[in-house]
Amino acid sequence: MSFQGKLKRYLLILERMAYRPTFAELKAHLEEQGFEISARTLQRDIEQVRIELGLEIAYDRNSNTYHLADGPDDRAAILPLLERAVLGELLAAAGGTIRQAAPHVVIECNGSLKGLHHWGSLLRAIRERREVVVSYQRFQTERVAQIRLRPVLLKEFRERWYVLGPAFTYDDPISLGLDRILGLRLTGTRFSAQLRDAVEAFYAPVIGVDSSPGKAERVVLRFTPLQGKYVKALPLHTSQRVVQDDAKGCVVELLVMTNYELRQELLGLGSAVEVLEPKALRTAIAAEHRKAALR
Repeated sequence: MSFQGKLKRYLLILERMAYRPTFAELKAHLEEQGFEISARTLQRDIEQVRIELGLEIAYDRNSNTYHLADGPDDRAAILPLLERAVLGELLAAAGGTIRQAAPHVVIECNGSLKGLHHWGSLLRAIRERREVVVSYQRFQTERVAQIRLRPVLLKEFRERWYVLGPAFTYDDPISLGLDRILGLRLTGTRFSAQLRDAVEAFYAPVIGVDSSPGKAERVVLRFTPLQGKYVKALPLHTSQRVVQDDAKGCVVELLVMTNYELRQELLGLGSAVEVLEPKALRTAIAAEHRKAALR
């Protein structure tokens, strides 16, 4: 079977793990999606998910079901990359060339590929825990800065890629947009594996990449009943918790930094959302709406 077909089967298997299926249910799900495969092939696919993707699918004898032993966080990290790989293979298979498929596919083109040539070098530096020297030009200035960075994570946000990690002369971890990197050099200096845990914890309450507020706050938002359905289906942040949901609207609670990205998200929703807490954020959003109304 084609490489594209194999990737699609892996994706379907991983998506189904959230429901703890039996072997028969998993096989039936694949058949519903057009994959008529033997039990032996399915067993081999389950094993290859461990070998090729590094995810362990465990079997529970008591319930006769399968589940992802590595947990939902690992699945959340792998699935987006696997989906992109499947999309690439599908486009290549749709008539032979991506050019033939392009007129029939609508993809947001906001410059997300800028800087992606640094992706491979940064991924290598992350895996080998090697410091890098980055030539970086921010949007706010024409000056090119030389930043010595310990890269630990690559993050995509709104069609842009960022590298996250501690940097010399900075108190907290920083984020650098790959599209603003003019040059990149790997050094021979290594750093500790423990840095990753610290950076992940630092960015955990961050929507996007702006960590300038420095600390998380309790944010309470009230959405209209209609917008509430959207925010429940696509949460603003992993900390989101619904505290009220009735005919008057949907109230959710977040534990996040009140950063630029959060403010932009709230402003973009207009009258569909009301900030209840904290008071400073409520005041700031109201002031921005008044400024917009004056224009």
